[in-house]
Amino acid sequence: MIYSSFEQYTRSFISSRFCATAIAVGIALCASSAVHAQTFMTQGELLATIPGSQMSGVSNQDNKTPWVQAYSKATQKKTGKYNGIWGGKDKYTGEFFVKGDQWCEKGDWGQKCWSVERVSAKELRIYDNGKPKKNTWMLK
Repeated sequence: MIYSSFEQYTRSFISSRFCATAIAVGIALCASSAVHAQTFMTQGELLATIPGSQMSGVSNQDNKTPWVQAYSKATQKKTGKYNGIWGGKDKYTGEFFVKGDQWCEKGDWGQKCWSVERVSAKELRIYDNGKPKKNTWMLK
């Protein structure tokens, strides 16, 4: 069967438009899934970032009380101590450790472990049981 040049052009055009559309949709799907993909800090990243630093933030309980914590360097066992000030006046102390790829803290209030996402060079977002906390932690 012989196609006229118009029919060949039309088939070629439709075929190329279909491929271009399919490629565009594929790229869009990949990009949108990358936006939703969550990357948490690893144990090595946590230990290279938090111990020896100072962190500040606002309470996730009342969304207004400021806090500041200073962390010691980590020991060989990936543990250390921290000192904090709650609300600008109440001092407290505690211990930190890394459990798997989670950052953990222990104090008079109990013990808690979180997954941590690096938002920027100086900002970390904490996830409690897979849910992001509203207020972030700021590295100084």
